Amino acid sequence: MLSVIFTRCGEDAAFEKHITEGVIEFDVTYPEMDSNNLMLEMLPDKMVLMFKDDRYKSELKTAGGIVEMAVISDASKQRLFNMIKLFSDRYVLELDQAGAKEMTNVLPPFTLKTTSESSKLADARCTKIILDFNDPNKENYEFFYTDDIELKNPNWFTPYSDITGVLLDYQVDNYGMHMRLKATKIIPQEIDTNVFHVNDNYRNLNKEEFDALVVKNMEVFLE
Repeated sequence: MLSVIFTRCGEDAAFEKHITEGVIEFDVTYPEMDSNNLMLEMLPDKMVLMFKDDRYKSELKTAGGIVEMAVISDASKQRLFNMIKLFSDRYVLELDQAGAKEMTNVLPPFTLKTTSESSKLADARCTKIILDFNDPNKENYEFFYTDDIELKNPNWFTPYSDITGVLLDYQVDNYGMHMRLKATKIIPQEIDTNVFHVNDNYRNLNKEEFDALVVKNMEVFLE
């Protein structure tokens, strides 16, 4: 699922509706983890997402950069690149839509319910949507998305691909970590399309290799 170093000239530009490229900054929290758990100091607390046209790249990293995680999404080509750096080793898994949905489909069955409730996040107008798990023992998820950002089909590879807008407050499970991501800032900014390319220093893995090598190592790291 998904920090980046980038430079800015002058002050951050003010958010405007229907921007086509820029950066979204998120706070990352772990709602199911005890606040006294020392592991919290090691886990990412920020995510940066860069977007342009129908592509985006999201990045997170742990303290000290021991682990860095990134996702590159290309909706027009229906390709997802799941990238991870473990210490000095770099790996990437390329997936088509079917493979990406299989990998992200970790939630129990749910019903998507749009509400009339709206809110503002990072100056963007958002609509509240509920993932109803139809289970009294499991708390439903409340997501907020916006149509004020011109990012095409941003959720194409997820179980909630019916949400057409950009999610600004949502929850995901990533390598056994249950994370909540909430947008704090949207910055209109020119994005170099090179950020959506996978560097040659990443080793390509297939799904079986990725699960055996990367997922297993991540689970050990998080124990």
